[in-house]
Amino acid sequence: MRKLFHSVLALSCVVFLPAISVSISDAEAATRELRFGEFGPNRGTRAGALKWLDQELRKRSNNELGLDITWGGALLGAKTAAQGLTDGVADMASIVPVYAPGTLVAYEAVDTIQFGDEWVGMMATYEFMTTNPTALAEQKKANIRYFGNYTTGPTQLLTKDAPVTSGADLDGKTIRATGAFVPALQAQGASTVSVSQPKVYEAMSNGSVDGSTTYFYVVKAYKQYEVAKYITELNMGQVLAFGVAMNASTYDSLSADHQKLMDELGLEFTNYMAEQMFRSRTDVKKELQDGIDGHKITVVQPSADMRDAMVKIADADVTRWIEKAGKKGMNADDVLANYKDLIAKYSKERDDKGYPWAR
Repeated sequence: MRKLFHSVLALSCVVFLPAISVSISDAEAATRELRFGEFGPNRGTRAGALKWLDQELRKRSNNELGLDITWGGALLGAKTAAQGLTDGVADMASIVPVYAPGTLVAYEAVDTIQFGDEWVGMMATYEFMTTNPTALAEQKKANIRYFGNYTTGPTQLLTKDAPVTSGADLDGKTIRATGAFVPALQAQGASTVSVSQPKVYEAMSNGSVDGSTTYFYVVKAYKQYEVAKYITELNMGQVLAFGVAMNASTYDSLSADHQKLMDELGLEFTNYMAEQMFRSRTDVKKELQDGIDGHKITVVQPSADMRDAMVKIADADVTRWIEKAGKKGMNADDVLANYKDLIAKYSKERDDKGYPWAR
């Protein structure tokens, strides 16, 4: 009987040990998926860039890290992303600091000048957000770590029923706008409202707004071509206070090798996004003009007087940011000078060497 007991016990060890070994192996090989909150849909240029990021993260970490992306604002919306990151609702998220007043004011400095070059603007912003002491201090306070940047590309004006080619065409219209475009449009006689891009479709559909400052890729990604007929090609400045950030505690929990990988990918992601936006601008414009699902957008040109007046007012709106920075105890002049120096640095690199993807 004793021999039989020992035989059964030995057999049990033989049978169950491999299972235990496999279980441990599976646990060791499990991918740590970082929860990513994306307020946009699972389509378009930005969505493609996030999928590229997920693939590169898995490949370069030997499948130790990846992204679990929740699309369409189901985890974090545009207005809740920054606070959600601070609180650890997500490990990473797409953020727009203008929707989180007072949280990342230094980041908003990159939108104070009308500058339309995607790559130059994005690279200057990346270096600013990863080296400027004021920007870094704000991130630390908010438990947020900047990762990389998006851009909207040059700003256009989408309108529902009537083309806008002059200031007179804006008189009495209600336009969705943010930042420096608010005073620029109001000076032309328009009323402005703040509506996040995911809500623009509904607002235009129900008539609560007549138009929206926007970008070619956004019109396609959010299917705004279904509720609007015209785009005025203003080609004004881009929104650069718009990027990807991490919960700082999540970053600190990564190994040194994984932290280095995230830093490298943040810079590469910014370069990748710049190229995609640069290339897609003309492609998407043509698609909208040719028609998508039977809906065509007519592209019209603004009068020189209208555009010049809007640029002048938008550029002067820097005083609004300076006041906001002053209330936060920042040296606004130093912050702006740092950013403008970086714009000059990357403009020179572009002029001397061309864009990275063309070298």
